[in-house]
Amino acid sequence: MLWGLDAVDRLRPEAALAGLKNAVAVVVISHQLGGTIAEPMNDWLVTHPAAGIAAAWFYVALQSTVTAAVGLALIWRRVPTFGLHRNALVACNVIGLVVFWLYPVAPPRMLPGYHDITATAVPLFSGVLEGKAADQFAALPSLHVAWSLWVAVACAALLRRPVLRAAAWLYPAATAVDVLATANHYLLDVITAPGVVLLAYAIVLLPRFVRRLGWVRSGGADGCGSPAGDDRSAVGEQDDPRGHYDQRRHLDDHVYRPAGKALIQP
Repeated sequence: MLWGLDAVDRLRPEAALAGLKNAVAVVVISHQLGGTIAEPMNDWLVTHPAAGIAAAWFYVALQSTVTAAVGLALIWRRVPTFGLHRNALVACNVIGLVVFWLYPVAPPRMLPGYHDITATAVPLFSGVLEGKAADQFAALPSLHVAWSLWVAVACAALLRRPVLRAAAWLYPAATAVDVLATANHYLLDVITAPGVVLLAYAIVLLPRFVRRLGWVRSGGADGCGSPAGDDRSAVGEQDDPRGHYDQRRHLDDHVYRPAGKALIQP
């Protein structure tokens, strides 16, 4: 689905020209937010080839493998909220790709002054997969960071220990550092990624909220249904399909029982 939407995204006319133009504005905003820290990080990877290779493979491999592993774990553990997390991940991609179409942005690696670490360390990925299958002008927002945040959120449904749940958030933190150091994203891309995840979950949860709100209004607020404290509605009618509730209640009024004792012991 992601590659299909990328293919549609690349059909946008004059995306390259608009992407390079918009990148200038994103650079200015990112620098105002403190994004200049990414440039020395990028230079450091150039002078340390081993770290550059590790950072490149982190960017290339972990987004798909870690996300897939967490998704399979949700299925294997039969987590009840699997559908919620699955739909939220799909919504993240749709939101991101809509933004890419409306506002394409060239990544830092395409601009002068930055080094394309991934192309140097993994030329096959840059030349074949990234260059052929992915949308090149899709920097803002960072789906790498969005996916890593999704992983941390989904791990809350898999991990029971608070320490492990907290440790899961180290992954999106490392992803944010990696995409900045490899010159694949700006600081503004990283900052907007949490908003994408929040919006995705909000979109998925909206139908449930609307249904629940409609049930509450029809059941209590509008007075059309029985109030929550109506024992006849809650117990008598639901547990008495033959409609003998009134007869039993009338009989109960005439049956003697000692004080302090119920007719039917719990």
